Amino acid sequence: MEWQRDLSVSHDRVGDVLVAQGNLPGALEAFRRSLALRERLAAADPGNAGWQRDLWVSYWRLAQMAEPTNASEARDWWRKAYEHLSGMKQRGIMTPTDQQYLDQLRLKAQP
Repeated sequence: MEWQRDLSVSHDRVGDVLVAQGNLPGALEAFRRSLALRERLAAADPGNAGWQRDLWVSYWRLAQMAEPTNASEARDWWRKAYEHLSGMKQRGIMTPTDQQYLDQLRLKAQP
């Protein structure tokens, strides 16, 4: 499973390069591939704080990608990220440094 996590990170890095090159459709595809892996990892081990964190970060990236062109879709991704991170906090697996992101997500997820 660790190699799948590494692969998800690689997809994110490819996505970052594609964003920098202006290839937004390609970047979106890379971020979606990363998300698919992270969803499987998070589902397989709900207590793994690292994999759970990776998942909400993927939601964050997709929200950022959607924000310039589709506010409704972006809000949906922000909401998913907020709900996931909130759930981590309730289960006691959220890192203290993620509190700042929870506060930001709360604002972004509002209609």
